[in-house]
Amino acid sequence: MTLFGREYSVRGRGSGDYIERLVEFINSRSEEIRGKSGVVTTIDLAILTLLNITDELFECRQSISEQIEKTEEEDYGLLKPGDLGETDLKIPLRGS
Repeated sequence: MTLFGREYSVRGRGSGDYIERLVEFINSRSEEIRGKSGVVTTIDLAILTLLNITDELFECRQSISEQIEKTEEEDYGLLKPGDLGETDLKIPLRGS
């Protein structure tokens, strides 16, 4: 497989087709970044591609986490800390 213009022997958990799709994604993103940034060195391009893909991963994880939290609150009526004020709690005192 060719990444950043160099041949690599790649093995992984997925099928050959899956790994090929990963390589195509990385190459596509790197060409997009090269076009926007004008970066010419392979190492700089690889680092910028890595940063961009990692940023996208973090944003996706955050979005999924927020969606799960929202769904749990809506579906299960879960309360977050601070949803109840002190006066809302009805806890009997001993001896009352």
